[in-house]
Amino acid sequence: MAKHVRTRRRDEKSSIGKRVLKILKWVGIGVGGILAVIVIGFLTVFYTPFFPKARTQYVLMTLHTSNPWLATFFFSQETIDKIVEDNRVEAPVGSTDTGMIKTNPPSDATTVGTTATGTAPAVSETPATVTTEATTVTTSRTTAGGYHVSTIYEDAGMDILQMKESGYVARLIRVKDPSRVKLGLCENFMVKGKYGEKLPNMCARVGAKAGINAGGFQDPGGRGSGNFPTYLCVKDYKILYADNQQKHNVIGFNKDNVLVLGQFTSEEIKANNIRDAVAFKPFLIINGEKAKFYGAAGGTDPRAAIGQTADGTVLLLTIDGRQLGMEGGSMRTITDIMWEYGAITAANLDGGSSTTMVLDGKLINKTCGPAGPRFLPNAWLVF
Repeated sequence: MAKHVRTRRRDEKSSIGKRVLKILKWVGIGVGGILAVIVIGFLTVFYTPFFPKARTQYVLMTLHTSNPWLATFFFSQETIDKIVEDNRVEAPVGSTDTGMIKTNPPSDATTVGTTATGTAPAVSETPATVTTEATTVTTSRTTAGGYHVSTIYEDAGMDILQMKESGYVARLIRVKDPSRVKLGLCENFMVKGKYGEKLPNMCARVGAKAGINAGGFQDPGGRGSGNFPTYLCVKDYKILYADNQQKHNVIGFNKDNVLVLGQFTSEEIKANNIRDAVAFKPFLIINGEKAKFYGAAGGTDPRAAIGQTADGTVLLLTIDGRQLGMEGGSMRTITDIMWEYGAITAANLDGGSSTTMVLDGKLINKTCGPAGPRFLPNAWLVF
C-alpha cells in the first residue's frame, strides 16, 4: 500500500514538472517571439529607406541626451554627421544691439508683452470661459499665427500663456519689468559631493515667483550631480565658472536689464557689464533676424528658451515632449513662438529632461524624466 502511494506521488510530481516545463517552454517561445519582432522592427526602421523621419528623430534625440552612444551604437559616425548636417540650425551672426530694446517699464501696468512694433499680437477671440480666482484665469483664443492659447496666470506685471498644439504643449511666461528676472543658483553650487537643486525647491527657498531652467550642467552618463554648470555662469557681474573656450555663447542680462546675446571672451563679458548669464546654443533671433533652419531643425524634444521684446518684456518658454502624444518641438517651433510674441532677441536654453517651469513653488509643466524635475545648477527666476 505504501509503495503504491509513493509511486503515485512520484507520478504526480513528474506530471507537475512536465506541465511547468511546458509552460516555461511556451513562455520562452512567446518572449523570444516578442524580442524577434522588436529586433526586426528596429532593423526595419534603422536600416531600410522606409522610415527616414523616425531614423532622423532617433539620432537627433539621443544625441541631445546624456547617452549619445544610443546613436553611435546603431549608426556610423558618417551617417550621424550627415543627419546632423541635413537638420541643422544656422544662428544669426553678430550680437545684440542694446539700443533696439527699451527696458524702462511702461506706465500702463495692464498690457504685458507687446510685439517689436509696439502693438499687442492680433488675436481672433473665440467664446471663452473666464474664471477669476486670485490671479488665475483661463481665457481661450486663437492668435493670428494659429496658436490655441489660454491665459493660465495673470497679474499686473506678468502673465503665463499655455498653447496646446499638435505634438506639444508650450507655456510662455511674459515679464514686463526685466529687472525682475535674475539668475538663481542652487544651494550647493559647485560643492563637491553635493547635488544641485530642483527648480520648485530653488524658487521656494529664495522667494521667486516663477522660473525656468537655464544653462547646462556636467552630466556624464546621466549620473551628474546637477550642481556643476557647463560652459559659463555669471552671477551679479562675477564670472563664477568659465570653461576653456576662448569665446562663450553668452545669454545674459546687462546692467540695463537688456538680454544680450553674442560670442564674448571673459574680458568682453566684463566690459559689456553682464550681470547674470549662462552659455548655450543656438541663438534663435538676434536684432530681429531669425536663425535659418534646415530639415527637422534639430529634431523634436522638450525645449526651453528665453527672449526679449522691443519694450523690454522678457519671454520665458518651455515645451513639453518625449511623452505619449507629445513629441516636443524643434528649434523652428520655439523660434516661431518667440517671434509670434514679439521677440527681437531669443536663445535656446538647456532642454530635454531638464525642461522645467515653476509658478509659486509648484511645477506647472510636464517633465519627461522618470524621477520628475532634475537637479539643476542654475535657473532664470522671476522675483
